[in-house]
Amino acid sequence: MPSQFVAPAVLQLLLPLKHLADVVHGARYARRLQEWGIAVKVSLLHVQPASRREALYQDAPPGAAADAASTQLMQEAELYLQRSHLDFASFLFSGELAFTILDTAEMLGCHEIVLPDNGRSLWQRRLRGDLASRLARASRSATIVLAAQDGVSTPVSP
Repeated sequence: MPSQFVAPAVLQLLLPLKHLADVVHGARYARRLQEWGIAVKVSLLHVQPASRREALYQDAPPGAAADAASTQLMQEAELYLQRSHLDFASFLFSGELAFTILDTAEMLGCHEIVLPDNGRSLWQRRLRGDLASRLARASRSATIVLAAQDGVSTPVSP
């Protein structure tokens, strides 16, 4: 008997944010999925570099190092998702970027990690591509996708 793929009831998307513009790509991708009849939940993630104390002792609670700029970034991203009528949750962690993204995706049970494909310059494409490739190679469960500004996505292969 052939194996049949069963889609999850809600597709969990992790959207790491570095800039406010990053939320636009992920939100449009999520809305496109909703238009196709797929229920989605977006988890926003902002990763701050770990402070020296946190890196040495690992005793600070998650999000303890949140600064005003990070808090404002998350609030504005939340407002954008709220106006887009998307179900979402927000997370602010500190640590090494790639490992924190992967750990958060695994902890939350995310099916996809959505990175913006903002190919404005060669430098930005290379930097985003390097992160996407690192995540794709190290991910045990989530699919890494690059979402263009119009919401069209491209999976990243390891």
